Parts: sequence; C-alpha cells; structure tokens
Amino acid sequence: MRNLINPWPEGIHEVYTDSDSSLFLLDLPLPHPGFDHHLSSWLLRDFSTGRNILVDTGPWRTVPVLERSIRTAGVEKLDLVLLTHIHADHAGGAGRLLSYFPEARILAPERGRPHLIRPGKLAEGTRTTLGAEMADAFGPILPVPQENLIDSASPLLEGITILDTPGHASHHSSYVFPARSGKVLFPGEAAGVGLGEAVRPLWTKDQNGIISAPYLFPATPPRLDGASMERSIEILSSERDAKYLCFSHYGWTEDAAGTLRMAAVQFREWTERARLCGLEEEDEAVELLFFQVCREDPHLALLSSLREEQRIKEEFFIRNSLRGIVRWVRS
Repeated sequence: MRNLINPWPEGIHEVYTDSDSSLFLLDLPLPHPGFDHHLSSWLLRDFSTGRNILVDTGPWRTVPVLERSIRTAGVEKLDLVLLTHIHADHAGGAGRLLSYFPEARILAPERGRPHLIRPGKLAEGTRTTLGAEMADAFGPILPVPQENLIDSASPLLEGITILDTPGHASHHSSYVFPARSGKVLFPGEAAGVGLGEAVRPLWTKDQNGIISAPYLFPATPPRLDGASMERSIEILSSERDAKYLCFSHYGWTEDAAGTLRMAAVQFREWTERARLCGLEEEDEAVELLFFQVCREDPHLALLSSLREEQRIKEEFFIRNSLRGIVRWVRS
C-alpha cells in the first residue's frame, strides 16, 4: 500500500492508495483569516465497484476549487455524495456542485434533507449562529433537486455503514467504508474538532518544539443536544477498530480508538466544568471556562504553537463549543 503526503498539487493530500481504494483529503480554502486549511472534503475512489464517493461538499464559495481537485485526482464522474449534516460549511455547496457533476446522487440525514431542497432556514441559521461576515464568506446556498437525493436503501451505498450520530446537529450521520487496508471512519463533527498529525505543519508557526499531544475539542455549538452527543460518541466507539478516522476539521489520524476515548472523556470533563461554573451571566461563564480549558486541557496545548490567524480562528470555535455546553447544561 502506498501512503504519501505530497505527490499531488497543493490542496490535495493522499491518505492512502491500495489495490481496492484510495482516499484523498481535498482542501477547501476560504479567503478568510485562518480558513486556508480548515474546511475539507474527502474523496474516496472505490476501485472494486468503480464508485467515486465524496464526503461533504463544503460551502458554495469553495466548490470551484473542489471541482478542480476532484478532476485532478482523476475523477470525471462523481457517483455519490455523503453529507454528514446540513450545515453550510459541510453541505452548503451541494447544489452548486451538481452544476459540475449533475449525475451525482446525494445521501443526507433524513431530518436534514428538507433543508437541502429548501435552504432558506439553513442560510438564516448560518447567519444567526456564525454572524454575517462568516455567512457571506461561505456564500449563498443553492437548492438540491429532489431527484438527486437518495435514501439509505440505494444500491449505491453497498458496503457503506451509516451511523446515526446526532448531537452536534439534530440530524447527523457518520459513515464507515470497509477498505482492504482497514476501515475508514468519517465521523463528521460527532468526534469533535481535531488536527491530524500529517497536516499539522499547515497550521503551526514552525516545526521546532511542536507539541506532540493530540489536538482535540468537542464540536458542541449552541443548540447542542448533549445527551445525544454523548450517545453518538459511544456509537462511534463501536468502530474503534477503524484504521483511519477522518475529521471534518481537519485531517486524519490512524489512532481512531484513542481519539474516540479522548473525545468521550473530554466531553464529560467540559460538561462537568460547565455544571460547576457559578457565574450566571453566559458570556462571563464562557470566558472563565475558556481560560480554564486552555490552561488545563492537554488536548489544547497545541494552541500556543499555531499561526496567529489559526489560533484566533480556533479560539472563536472553542468559545462557541463552550457556549453550546453552557446552554445545554442550563436548559
């Protein structure tokens, strides 16, 4: 099996190529500070069935880059798109992608499918949750024709395991592909936000003295369903024998079992911190918890080694995750 990092043009990262399949991380850079290496899609080429499979599309703005990368990887026909959840940074580009690959069929969590067909509420929610600047950076959200949508009974899904993993969103699916070299797990954001070892240099200031501890934090936005999130991590843990765990944000790890254990423990610890926080005002509670986790959680130690624009972006999302946990434990 070949496992290379840099034989492809910038923005395409080969995870592995084996006799039955190959897997690529496709960068989706946005002209926004810290977002040069944050959004991504996963391109899976299944040689045994001839399927070309994409996991998540990213937002509208990055679809032209995505289309070029897909073709550079040797794909002219896209058979299947698997959407982990219907948030703008994961699925907002699905409608636009179909203008390049109209033959593609799209699977999304059932509860989220109406937002693909009629994306008005999705666009409104993006603006409310992330702000106008970020929503504008993602771009508009085009509707997906209903005839391009499939359900879980489609023969296109042969061999792919679908896991129901809500929490980060009320609708959220994770996917498992049985590659010959080892199972590949696509958990969306159910396993949190991480940074794969192979792509760390894309985020860090320099390579001298880089902290080696795994980087991880819960992906728990406002409107979090924490009980479902905890159950979803347990469901993912049943796939602990997977060889590759592919983060939505960002990169991959070959320690799926260890990462899932860390995610479960970390979520419980952050939840307990939020429960014990005595500050009534939400913003003050979030700031106190942010100070605590940055100082005490070993899985955030890498923050100090990140480039400034990456660090600022990550600090925004860590605060957003803490806000989601605070609101959930107080609901």
